[in-house]
Amino acid sequence: MIQEISIKNFLSYKDKMTFSFVADTSKFREETQVVEVAKGVRLLRFAVLYGANASGKSNFLRAVYFVTEFIFRVFNSKDEKTGVVPFLLDDKTPNEDSEFEIVFYVERKRYHYYLVINSERVVSERLTVGKSEKQIFLRCLNGDNSKITFNANLSQIAKEAIEVNCLPNMSVFAAYRRVNVTIPELQMVVDYFGSFMPNITTNKDVYLYAANVLKESENVNLKQTVLSDLHNADFNIKDFSFTVEDGEIKDKYSIKIKDENKTYIMPGFLQSNGTKRYIGLDVILHQLLEKQSFLIADELENAIHPDLFEKIVYDFLTAKDNHSQLILTTHYSGLMETVTLRPDSVRFIEKREDCSSDLFALTDFKDLNSLGSSIYKAYRDGRFGAVAKIKY
Repeated sequence: MIQEISIKNFLSYKDKMTFSFVADTSKFREETQVVEVAKGVRLLRFAVLYGANASGKSNFLRAVYFVTEFIFRVFNSKDEKTGVVPFLLDDKTPNEDSEFEIVFYVERKRYHYYLVINSERVVSERLTVGKSEKQIFLRCLNGDNSKITFNANLSQIAKEAIEVNCLPNMSVFAAYRRVNVTIPELQMVVDYFGSFMPNITTNKDVYLYAANVLKESENVNLKQTVLSDLHNADFNIKDFSFTVEDGEIKDKYSIKIKDENKTYIMPGFLQSNGTKRYIGLDVILHQLLEKQSFLIADELENAIHPDLFEKIVYDFLTAKDNHSQLILTTHYSGLMETVTLRPDSVRFIEKREDCSSDLFALTDFKDLNSLGSSIYKAYRDGRFGAVAKIKY
């Protein structure tokens, strides 16, 4: 599970910002929303980001996705760009490196990954384990090439093989996966990040993901679960079928009218966008919980009714004995009113005067208990900031 993520000089994040999953001392909903990954280390399973348009919510998710995806990205040439975009609204930062850090736990061991990178190449990269920060590998630039030091019992041939495969614009992890070498602690981290859910944003991508999962014959149980969820959400869908060819979905639905003993066939293109998105999100949620994985989601509530959005979040938050984690952005402030949401799960992002993004937590504010059940109203009134500043 992830403990914290730090970003510096990437998109709208000019200064170093750290997002923490560390839970506070509250016992509220602790049995389902907090996991003790090591003695005295209690981590949240869920976090929600609020902020006005153009404040940096999506940019934060892009930063998380960039570093977790870059770990495995393989380049064919050292001349390819890394994909890093620094903070551009400044005279200095466009020419400075970007920095990322992730602290996470795998099988009760603490890992710390550190990456310094620019648009051309990796400047330095480091992975440590344990509170003592025992080094697993250290990678630095040596002229135009990378010098990698491993704290592992590797042959010189194995070390050279990884170095040769590690182009200046790619990570040590990507190079490691290209050679026939096993480093147990490194492999554990590769397996952990490899289990992350894909970054899914558009309605089409969400539905396509679900169609690809549900068309597989071994997912009969998942299909029945989704059909049950649709029934409980008052959809009239009795059955559905999917085929996917070249990224295009061919779908149809069996619709049952209440109080009739007959079903009607409806082609998929006549189904609403909201219905398709809900099916997609329902599949993604069940996959996330089953794999006990990690997912970031931008404006999850798009195209679906607020009650269905709340139901999706509720189902995630009430899953027992689960180590899955979810970060989502939303404009639906009504979610703050649900009794299942821990205050330490709420984060805000606000645009500063220099157009950079500022990240802070609801629990940074004092006297929250005095607000009672009116945290939603306090946010809408601007007490916490991170609201749209509109002149009528």
